[in-house]
Amino acid sequence: MKIRKHLIFYITLFVLMILDIYSIFNAGNPNSIIRNIVPDPGWDFFITAVISLLIVLTVIIMNSFNKRIDDPVYLTLIDNKSYIDKLRSKGKSDEDIAASFTNKLKENSFVKKIAYRKALKYLKRI
Repeated sequence: MKIRKHLIFYITLFVLMILDIYSIFNAGNPNSIIRNIVPDPGWDFFITAVISLLIVLTVIIMNSFNKRIDDPVYLTLIDNKSYIDKLRSKGKSDEDIAASFTNKLKENSFVKKIAYRKALKYLKRI
């Protein structure tokens, strides 16, 4: 089922991209195939913008499928699930666990803030 869903999204994305390229290069063309559907060439820009937004929406949906699975913060927390359970049994809060996790990272403060927020979000789910 998962493979079929991904295949449907890839096919939809492919068709939308072909339509978008066609509508970009034939905007205002009186002999365009779009003239059969919409006779007024003034709508070409709007049609192209809508197709482009549908492409963006499709890509966002496709990326949301694998967002948590491919996230290194999530994978690290899953690998250390037994240690997290042990810390929770000692009375540590999710904020303390996320803070200790991010303090051990050898990254700048901006990356640590992002990792802290992700760790808090994922710790609530674990």
